Amino acid sequence: MNTRKKSNINALTTLLQTNNLTYTQIGEKIKEAMLDLGIKDDPWLDYDAWDAEKRVSRLALGNKPKPNEKLALAYWHFGDQNKWPYLYFPDNESTYAFMQKVLEAEFSKVINEENKIKKWNKLNVRSGITNKDIEPQKLTIRLLGLLYLHTVDEVRLGQRKRRRNLVKYAEGWFSDTITPDAPLVTEIKIQLRQTLSLTGSRKKELKQVVLRQLISVL
Repeated sequence: MNTRKKSNINALTTLLQTNNLTYTQIGEKIKEAMLDLGIKDDPWLDYDAWDAEKRVSRLALGNKPKPNEKLALAYWHFGDQNKWPYLYFPDNESTYAFMQKVLEAEFSKVINEENKIKKWNKLNVRSGITNKDIEPQKLTIRLLGLLYLHTVDEVRLGQRKRRRNLVKYAEGWFSDTITPDAPLVTEIKIQLRQTLSLTGSRKKELKQVVLRQLISVL
């Protein structure tokens, strides 16, 4: 087996890094899949063993696969080229990990924007969240606004004497509230698969799916 660098980027990189086949052998499978699928005029068809090993190694470290590579990888791993979205979201565990990464990254960008977070009330905090062009950061502020309102309600209902620190509460809210086997995670997994594009990454749209669904349960 090749000596492999580890980089936990997504489910596809994990699949390649942890597979029992060597990168050269995986490359052979990709080439065979392309031939079986009738793909023509692709650089893979001219790769030798060294070229294949090098390319798979790059894919394993996060290099974006091209459309034909996604199809071939899905055909090799699942026996169905149309299951290429499953390379990124094969199960609830990988979906949960992606959701957690999105939250951690987006929270870190806006957690200190107290004025923007606290300006929302229950009547308007969800307004406009379905707009196609709304930025993930704005959705994150809405999510934090809802968490803030929750801490306020706890005091109003007598559940706590003091409002919880929003930063600490937000950091623990996801793992304390949602489990990988939750129906919500299953719903998000399906939506994420449907949102993926064979020809692009659609990072913004994927973040939107996660954040909108989390807002929906608050």
